[in-house]
Amino acid sequence: MCGIMGVVSRSSQPDTGIGARIREAARVLRHRGPDDEGFYQDVNVWLAHTRLSILDLSSAGHQPMQSACGRFVISYNGEVYNFRELASKHGLDHLRSGSDTEVVLELFVRFGVASLQQLNGMFAFCVYDRVARKMWLVRDRLGIKPLYYRLDASGLAFASEIKGIHALVTQPPTCDVASLGEWLYYGNSLGENTLYDGVRQLLPGCCLEIDTISFEHAVREYWSLRQHVDVEQAAAADTHERAVEQTRRLLEQAVQRQIVSDVPVGVFLSGGVDSSAIAAFASRHYQGRLATYSVGFDFAKDGGELPKAKRVASLYGTEHHEIHIAGEHVSDLVEKMVAHYDSPFADAANIPLYLMAARISAQTKVVLQGDGGDELFGGYRRYVTLKYHRLLHPLSRILLHVNALTPQSAMHYRIQRYLRAFAAPDLATTMALLVTAEDRDDSPSSIFSPGVSQTMDRTDPLARIRRLHALFESHDIGNRMSLVDLLVVLPDIYLQKVDRATMAASLEVRVPFLDHDLVDYVVRLPGSSKMPLGRKKWLLKSALKGIVPDEILFGPKTGFSVPYGKWLQTSLKPLFFDHLAQFVRRRPDMLDVARINDLFSRTTSGRQNHSSILWKLLNFLIWSNNTNVSFTGQSVN
Repeated sequence: MCGIMGVVSRSSQPDTGIGARIREAARVLRHRGPDDEGFYQDVNVWLAHTRLSILDLSSAGHQPMQSACGRFVISYNGEVYNFRELASKHGLDHLRSGSDTEVVLELFVRFGVASLQQLNGMFAFCVYDRVARKMWLVRDRLGIKPLYYRLDASGLAFASEIKGIHALVTQPPTCDVASLGEWLYYGNSLGENTLYDGVRQLLPGCCLEIDTISFEHAVREYWSLRQHVDVEQAAAADTHERAVEQTRRLLEQAVQRQIVSDVPVGVFLSGGVDSSAIAAFASRHYQGRLATYSVGFDFAKDGGELPKAKRVASLYGTEHHEIHIAGEHVSDLVEKMVAHYDSPFADAANIPLYLMAARISAQTKVVLQGDGGDELFGGYRRYVTLKYHRLLHPLSRILLHVNALTPQSAMHYRIQRYLRAFAAPDLATTMALLVTAEDRDDSPSSIFSPGVSQTMDRTDPLARIRRLHALFESHDIGNRMSLVDLLVVLPDIYLQKVDRATMAASLEVRVPFLDHDLVDYVVRLPGSSKMPLGRKKWLLKSALKGIVPDEILFGPKTGFSVPYGKWLQTSLKPLFFDHLAQFVRRRPDMLDVARINDLFSRTTSGRQNHSSILWKLLNFLIWSNNTNVSFTGQSVN
């Protein structure tokens, strides 16, 4: 995995400062690629690359890389797993390296944007045509790898992480207050949005084409999940037996593809269904003894995932490593994570993920893990409860009155939030509310002052999920939620969590469940095939019978919850109130401090549990105080 960045200047006058600035800026992405760095310049175009060497460790894989004809240049972050098959298929016999980068580049030279359809992998890259003076920014189908850009009066700047753009441009970072509404609900910005004015995220499956002279540009989809599931319905006719056989075959093929590497490969083994399946198939095909890694935390109950993972590792004969991590020094870790995410990212699981990655990155550079299995095969509880939406929608109004009679405990409010989600006027709103821990009737924007809160509330925080839901209305309700999650929850929350936390430790994570062939097949199956009668992940579990032990497939799910609520009341309490005081001194009219203190008091007493919004607020305060971001919008000083 690597870091990429670049600048295209609108100025007709040479700017020698840009060259120096991009060399300096490349340092902020060194964690993504500590093995090598490279630069390229042509007229008003500057490119930079930091390399984590995985395939072809020699200097032949150096980037930015020029095509054999010398016309095209690529700066590439990712892995294309079928690159050798593509090289053979298209007669690329005279390659100068053994890297997938060169195959991707030469295919682009030959087929242009049409070549993207053939790439099976995770990637974000830039290709520059020196003759036509055009540039393409590309992101993989499901958004496994990140790519951000800013296009304004001075030109184009892009990078793997937002901090790269900030290092390239001279304008100080600003945040539009309205954009905070979506973040308050989901703990991150969704889709193209970021919290920074002018900075966009390229959507998955999209390509930005820009003329580097006129700056005419357009963003186009080269692959669409909606078109794929609507047009190709052949898989829907498969029998259960055929679906089981195909799922098993395609998952094994995906794992076999993704263990290809010129450096050691390991597996994050939690002892759950998804990671156990990956370990099972990887141990069959890996040359040598496969390394597996499991982690135990001092806050995990009953040993967490370690006992089950150890049994699975013993079954497959892996070289198993148990990593024991204590949650001490969590204050430093929270600040470090905010810096790596360039935003107040609120999924607290990024902390143990980073700690685990940091521990093993000295032993291996590549790890496989099970992200995508729940979204693809129906592993979340909300997929089951949504099947009863027609019943629960009218019933929830009655149950809300019943719940109002129960003691006002944390459980009372949790049930109330769930019932309010089902009482929403339409299914799209219910889906959007089931993804968040927040409640519209007790708006999270209330932690801000009335003027700021009103500005946020003018923008619908549920808009992206509503729009995507409308694209899949012809699909059964279980598939609808799964497809929306593949386009929202997966790329904008879970995959971002994994990318930043692991790349912060210079560790590449691969996700076999998002292999194109596997995804292409499974998303076209009806929900009744994947989770009949509401049985979560039934198709996947059926496909793994005899490969993964039944106790793993059908036993209770073991996991851990990061105890950020407990931390807020203990080790993180001084950090919280220190940052709150610092923020209020600089912006006295932006937050409702009395409301925040009340939420903290209610949570500490156990009357309600507002840990989710308080955790988001802590991350927000750290982000604002440490970056000195300014805010634009009504009633903001």
